[in-house]
Amino acid sequence: MNNQRAVAVVAGVGPGLSAAVCRKLAAQGYAVAGLARSREVGEHLAQEIGNTGGVMQLFTCDLSDEVALSQAYDAIEADLGVPEVLVYTAGAFLCQSLVDTKAADFETLWRVNCLGAFLCAQQAVPRMQQRGGGTVIFTGATSAVKPGARFAAFGSSKFAQRGLAQAMARELGPQGIHVAHVILDGVIGVAGEDESSCLKAEAIAASYLHLIQQDRSAWTFELDLRPDVERF
Repeated sequence: MNNQRAVAVVAGVGPGLSAAVCRKLAAQGYAVAGLARSREVGEHLAQEIGNTGGVMQLFTCDLSDEVALSQAYDAIEADLGVPEVLVYTAGAFLCQSLVDTKAADFETLWRVNCLGAFLCAQQAVPRMQQRGGGTVIFTGATSAVKPGARFAAFGSSKFAQRGLAQAMARELGPQGIHVAHVILDGVIGVAGEDESSCLKAEAIAASYLHLIQQDRSAWTFELDLRPDVERF
């Protein structure tokens, strides 16, 4: 089902932010390729977007599995076309003291927050280079610059992701590929709960779209987003 729409990959599809990003991009005319380990949430979202006239297709894989990810990107290219946007929203979180953090949990956070981002970029960037440009957005957190106590695993993995983004931005910017790192300084609100002090997923998605649409003469590398009541 190759189509004439620009293609955007959203890695780590689930409820909340990633769903809002998929809806926003689909509404802007992108064919959205969602990457997720589970089909349940993604298939419902794809059906919802299709019912409103948009295009979204779900591709299942483990983002830290290099072979499975390569196969997923090949399928995206065959079914939808060459991706020109990658938004990495996958994330794993842990708040635990240093001595109580298990090595396996530390590694899991690194694999999701950093290795997965690296492998997704490795698949996306050569395709963007072939088409002469594109956009890569990484979803960061406050802990990427200032991790608190009990955030040794989470903070170090988000620091690593930010370092990946910085290196990529310097390498790929001259090639027409915009790399941006977005620091989410606050909690994303959950529908049905008090969202007055939270980031709204739809508002974050709108900021992501702005980054994608920026002219290359004024690209943003790092953007920090927080609700107006958040102390910083």
